[in-house]
Amino acid sequence: MPGVSEATRTALPRSRLRIPDTETLDDATRNLRARHHEENWIQALSLNPGTARRFTGYFEDLFATGQHRLPLADRELIAVVVSVANGCGVCTAHHTHALGQVLDDPARAKRIALDHHLVNLSAREQAIAALALKVTTAPKTITAGDLHALSEHGLSEQQALEVLETSAWFNHTNRLTIALGVLPDDKFFN
Repeated sequence: MPGVSEATRTALPRSRLRIPDTETLDDATRNLRARHHEENWIQALSLNPGTARRFTGYFEDLFATGQHRLPLADRELIAVVVSVANGCGVCTAHHTHALGQVLDDPARAKRIALDHHLVNLSAREQAIAALALKVTTAPKTITAGDLHALSEHGLSEQQALEVLETSAWFNHTNRLTIALGVLPDDKFFN
């Protein structure tokens, strides 16, 4: 953060629970933290190695390239829309950055994060974002018609299921990181 001294920056709490020192962790958890660039979220989750392992396993699989029916740009769009709706700063910062990389357009990704309704999304993207928001705010109201609406925009049933899965997973993730009070990493503000 510009204008903030290193002493102040390191004094900011990264989690409401203790962040374990790297040397106190087992090799597998140290490797997880290193693989995820010692970001604040993985440091916070490493307090319980089982939680860190389960979380990163799902995260890594969900965002792996080449093995999903839903393109990575769509998964990142869902991550941003859901995280913004839930008010999750760490996930919004992380996935807005990732969406900008996938789109090769960081400004568009930031505009989506500010208010995706004001961005010229394609009809397909609008349908995905609408369902992601419905999963987030009113999941009991989802009908077969909501899922059929995705097929009208070229999504298969398998892709519709991945829209639901990604949306639901980000609701889980957001609630965990919000409750822990995980601070977004400085690198997402540069």
